[in-house]
Amino acid sequence: MKFAFLSYQFSRYPLEYCFQMAKEYGFQGVEVWGVRPHAYAYDMDNQRIRQILDWKKEYGVEVSMFTPEILAYPYNLVSADAKEREETVAYLERSLEVARGIGTDKMQITIKHPGYGRSRKEIWNVMEDCLNRLCRKAEKEGVDIILESLSPSEGNVITCADDIVQIQERVQSKALCSMIDVVPPFIANEPYSEYFDKLGATMKYVHICNSDGKTEFHMQLNNSAGQIPLVDFFSILKRNEYDGWCSTELLAPYFRDPELYLSESMRAIKDICMKAGI
Repeated sequence: MKFAFLSYQFSRYPLEYCFQMAKEYGFQGVEVWGVRPHAYAYDMDNQRIRQILDWKKEYGVEVSMFTPEILAYPYNLVSADAKEREETVAYLERSLEVARGIGTDKMQITIKHPGYGRSRKEIWNVMEDCLNRLCRKAEKEGVDIILESLSPSEGNVITCADDIVQIQERVQSKALCSMIDVVPPFIANEPYSEYFDKLGATMKYVHICNSDGKTEFHMQLNNSAGQIPLVDFFSILKRNEYDGWCSTELLAPYFRDPELYLSESMRAIKDICMKAGI
């Protein structure tokens, strides 16, 4: 098992600083957030891609995954507006090229809230069409699309393992893979084992943090108010012989002193792994 962190936590710093911090605190990888000032897809020319490749070599740190922002940005794969969908597909196709360029075989996507007043059939049809196109590009680039489920307040289309299975069956592409973010299943009372039992070998990434058990807030791993028994979650990973990336995903307010919380995260990870026998 290898550990990384989402560079969002360091959004007030340049991307190189993330690689420095990863080396300093013992993380093997950086999950590169695809936005300014880090790596917005349309900014990533050959020079900027070479910079990341140089940092990987200089600091001995991998890129665990490329994560273009499509929740907060003006992109939406299931928008009712055809122009917005086309722009989103183009943006994500460019993001797949960036992922390949910076040396990762994984790119994360989520399905944003589609808006109200639309039928499930329409939404799933446009999602299938967009994902078919993206998967053709992903297969060409040699990059897996890592689809993450969300809490219903973030996006009500892909919210559980069964939803991912259903869209995989409709798209039928080896490039359409999956992941666990520990928060959405926990607040939805969905067993983590569902992701392994139903998604099998396509389950290729994990986001770790803790949760208040009620909202989508991502809290520090060892927060005393956290409700997820993370030692037991890691025992589930161990039982399923998961040996891929685990990436901490800390959002606001943790960017106010990201190094402080990154150090704390690694201390918590070591403690959890020791107790889980990993």
